[in-house]
Amino acid sequence: MGMTDWTYLFWFLLGALLFFGAKFTGKGSWNEEYTSLKQTKVLLGIMTLGVALHHLSQKSCAPWHPQQFVVHGLDFFLPLGPLLVGVFLFCSGLGLYKSYRTKPDYLKGFCRRRILPVVIAFYLSEILYTVIRLLMGEKMDFTTVLWYLSGLHMANENAWYVIVIPFFYFAFWAAFRFCKREGTAIFCVFLFTIAYTVLGACIDHQSKWWMRGEWWYNSILLFPLGLLFGKHEEKVTRFVKKGYWFWLVLSFACIFLLNLQSEWLINTRWGYYGEYGDPLKIPHRLLSAGAQWGVCIAFVCFWFLLMMKVKLGNRALAWLGAVSLDFYLMHGIFVELFGYNFLGISWQNFYIVDPGLYAFAALGCSVPAAILFRWIRFRVTGWTQKKDRPEVETPEARIRQRRGMRKSADAPPKYRKFLMPAVLVLFFAGLFVFFNISRGDEHVFEMNRIAFTVPKYYQKTYSDTRNVIYRCTGEDGKKTANLIADAIIPDGNERSQESLESLAACDWLTEQEEYVNPQGIRMIRGFVEVEGHPERRYYIDHGSGLMVIRMMESPEYYSVEDCEEAMRKTVESARRK
Repeated sequence: MGMTDWTYLFWFLLGALLFFGAKFTGKGSWNEEYTSLKQTKVLLGIMTLGVALHHLSQKSCAPWHPQQFVVHGLDFFLPLGPLLVGVFLFCSGLGLYKSYRTKPDYLKGFCRRRILPVVIAFYLSEILYTVIRLLMGEKMDFTTVLWYLSGLHMANENAWYVIVIPFFYFAFWAAFRFCKREGTAIFCVFLFTIAYTVLGACIDHQSKWWMRGEWWYNSILLFPLGLLFGKHEEKVTRFVKKGYWFWLVLSFACIFLLNLQSEWLINTRWGYYGEYGDPLKIPHRLLSAGAQWGVCIAFVCFWFLLMMKVKLGNRALAWLGAVSLDFYLMHGIFVELFGYNFLGISWQNFYIVDPGLYAFAALGCSVPAAILFRWIRFRVTGWTQKKDRPEVETPEARIRQRRGMRKSADAPPKYRKFLMPAVLVLFFAGLFVFFNISRGDEHVFEMNRIAFTVPKYYQKTYSDTRNVIYRCTGEDGKKTANLIADAIIPDGNERSQESLESLAACDWLTEQEEYVNPQGIRMIRGFVEVEGHPERRYYIDHGSGLMVIRMMESPEYYSVEDCEEAMRKTVESARRK
């Protein structure tokens, strides 16, 4: 499936949003505020939207998903992740340096003012995502919950940036606090960046701990480059203005040329994999990161060169840039919720196939979620920032201050303090009901867009998007083995079988026979010998391949009649969604 009317509408509205309010300065004129806070907020709004679309594309059209769930339409954003994050890192470095130079005693209380709020935001999101994972059906013991709440195992798998940036904030603070010269301080931050990158290259890909893969460091160089640019901004700006159009075209061309080169080098020469005892894996990863750094630098240069002539003035994007942290932490919920599965935990009742509708739904729901999360975060963070609040010396001044705040408030004074707590209660109540509805009946599971109902005397013990295991509870005197469903055929003789026709010709599936259930779903059933015991299997055609439902039928341990009955009822219930 590819582009639809909704997808075309989405692209049209996205283009209108990006260019709305932008003004060309004209010949001989420049946007002298192109690195100001106001302009960079709009730029960060664009990048925030891009990151969300990148994650949406990863969920909908990335090649690692089962083919039947790959839906094209957002493919443009699939390779853009490092480039978009590179702009965030560059703006972070630039913003820190400009604040350091313009605000007296900026480093005083820096950790409490700049680092602690980010850490609080991360842990608030981890709590929320842990609760959502539980509501979506993830099986957790107490230890797993503690790992998630500690943040060392990430409940929010997209939150890596919020983990990394406090360490670089701290490196900035330490370098500028203890180094007498700014150049030396920036050099120290560069050394920290290189050390961090080498550490990331030493860690193999994994799914639980920090530093999971190359995306943790393949754009990180842009942070110290932001500091360096901030120090030499005036000189760089004067130099670039002399050959502006040449540099603009060159940076635009370099994005594509360097990206093609880096893709070729990573895919055919170096790469980020090779974990299993490969002595060159660390050098190859560092070279791959270096190749992607070049693309990120070109991408950042292009955007800031463009802003020298184009003044951004979109209030919607400026607002999105202001709430980028909250939007970044919240949008992943809806990327997963409306995708074909939720973080590999469970199949979705809210799966939106159309890529345009998928993007509209995920982005639209992320906005109110970000607003609510931001309100909660500000309340929690406010408890740690009391020392920064200006003191009001007299009672009369306090009264005037309160009156001024009330006059500027949108809601009536006597209702305002109850408004957000009420919204908060309603939100979590709705969230609880919503996710309990989405879980549905635990005796019903869905794989490859086919729904199955198991007998009532089974209890689900494990579930993800590829595998479901049900255990017999023994009710009604039943005595059966575990009922196991696999969304894809597991390794073994049958892995090479792609259709029921090819499977019918094999000689290792004994007593095989074709079967069509009452809903017209075709399958082949038979026995496979597993460790000396017979295992009944049903290979089911789901339209794009085969899946299997299996159960041990050893009369030594189980009732063969009960096993046959349970398997028959399960496959007879199969119906397409």
